[in-house]
Order: sequence, then C-alpha cells, then structure tokens
Amino acid sequence: MIGALTPFLGPVLEIVRRVIPDPAERARIEAELTQAASDAEARLAEAQAAIITTEARGGPLQRNWRPLFMIVCMGLLVWHAVAVPILAAILHVPLDEVVGLKAVPDGLWTLLVVGMGGYIGGRSLEKVFTGRDR
Repeated sequence: MIGALTPFLGPVLEIVRRVIPDPAERARIEAELTQAASDAEARLAEAQAAIITTEARGGPLQRNWRPLFMIVCMGLLVWHAVAVPILAAILHVPLDEVVGLKAVPDGLWTLLVVGMGGYIGGRSLEKVFTGRDR
C-alpha cells in the first residue's frame, strides 16, 4: 500500500538529496522517511481492515447497505426506463414522469453509471478472485 504515498515521497526524497550533502546522513534520512511512509500506510491498512471487520460483524442492514443501495438505484432506473413507458403504452397515458428524467444533469447520470458499473465490476472481480482462493 505504499503506492498511495509514493508520489509524495519521491519529491521529498529529491529535496533531501539536494539539501543534505553528507551521503551517510542523507541515506539515514531517506531510510527514516521511507520507513515513516511505510508505517503510515500500514496504519491506514489496519484502520481500513478494522472498519470492514466492524461492518461485517454488524447487523444485517449494516452489513448489506451497499448492495441494498444498488438494488434501490437499479429499481428506480428499471421503473423509469422500462415500467413507466410500458404502463404509459398500455394505459394510453402521457409520459410525464419520463420528462422529469430529462431534468437530471448529464454529469449526474455519468456519475451514476460509473459508480454502479464500478461497484458491479468490483464485486464481480472480488467474487472471481475469492472463488479462486477456495
């Protein structure tokens, strides 16, 4: 997980190389900075693991809020994109509800598509890789 701090560590180490002329002192400082970054990443990973563990031990709603949220989003999309046009065609009613969807900004639709696609893709890959470990 040191990858998150690597972009920041490189420029800092470059400044250390330019500012400190003594090679031994420079090596010691670079080692300390690298170790500090590694320790910070380890603490971050431990905190993330603790959050996930706590969430997994919680109640059903706490454990399953992400999939439930995705089900609600998909339900709303299916309702507006499939059910409303079919009902409007059967009942000969104007599509007033669909007009409301046109007021939603394109950026919000993009965010929804990317978010749901990323969630579904991530969960699918997670299932593939965890299935491989068994």
